[in-house]
Amino acid sequence: MERNPFFNRVLISLVTAFSFVAMSLSGIAAFIVPQGKVAYWTNWTFLGLSKTQWGNIHITTSVLFLVAGIWHTCYNWTPLMQYLRGIPGRMAAGWRDLAISILITLFFTIGAVTRTPPLNYVLDFNSWIKDAWVRTPADDPPFGHAELLSLKGFCKKMYIDPDEALRELQRAGLHVVDENVTLERIASANGVTPAKVYQVIRKLERPDSSVLLPAAVPLPAATKPATPESPRKKATVTPGKPSGAAKADTMVPRYTNDLVVERFEGKGIGRKTLEAICLELNLDPARIKQKLAAQQMAVKDDETLKDAASRLGVVPIELLKAMVVGEPITSAE
Repeated sequence: MERNPFFNRVLISLVTAFSFVAMSLSGIAAFIVPQGKVAYWTNWTFLGLSKTQWGNIHITTSVLFLVAGIWHTCYNWTPLMQYLRGIPGRMAAGWRDLAISILITLFFTIGAVTRTPPLNYVLDFNSWIKDAWVRTPADDPPFGHAELLSLKGFCKKMYIDPDEALRELQRAGLHVVDENVTLERIASANGVTPAKVYQVIRKLERPDSSVLLPAAVPLPAATKPATPESPRKKATVTPGKPSGAAKADTMVPRYTNDLVVERFEGKGIGRKTLEAICLELNLDPARIKQKLAAQQMAVKDDETLKDAASRLGVVPIELLKAMVVGEPITSAE
């Protein structure tokens, strides 16, 4: 008879088993959950629980499983050793099985770091599931944890007039106390997602007109060869003063290295293809491909920016700079 019937082998075994089930279920949720910024932006849930709640469950049940597993092993250490020593040859077989189990565990642990086949297929499938939650451009936030910014701060970062945004949200039937409330609170108070709030005011985005093409960024060379002009048609240009066409071209806001980093870094641009980026930024895909080819940075049609950058040995933001620096800033309506 057990001296303390409450802490018996049956109880410890059941705690170990149930904690394993709970840990496995939360592990499945962690496997399929979208990227953090997408989960918070769209108020993602699984079985009624959010990403944060599933993460908390996984942590606590893992601790419980660890404690119960150690407790279970200590409680049954003597019977285990007696079992292995009881029959000749069983101890040798036990050590062999121990070595094999350690090797298998090391293969899965190290293989996850080095992405050794076939484990890399599991990791690629995990990435595919996470990316699959972004079904429309509205599901992908413009930058990480955008929902934590106040309406005023968010509008400043997205080149939106805060007063216009406030009026537009109110016209859409959303109750907003003032521009200092975070997007997360606005969404929660109105029973919508932060993504929905952004969708309402997204049309108010304007390019930063103060950011012009610097002199160090060369404009694309004209493709049409120059022809001699008739003396009668030759325009008179005042020295030091640009002509009307040149002045208008200079005043067009264009992407710079700093502006590319400010507007696109950390905003999921690496998951998009060249065609998708050109469509979003209203750029000519053929022209962008020519620019990249001239820099020996060709991108395949079915390649994401992240995959292309990895193949070329650069980071995605540098590849994006090669694509858009010097291009006019326009809105693809």
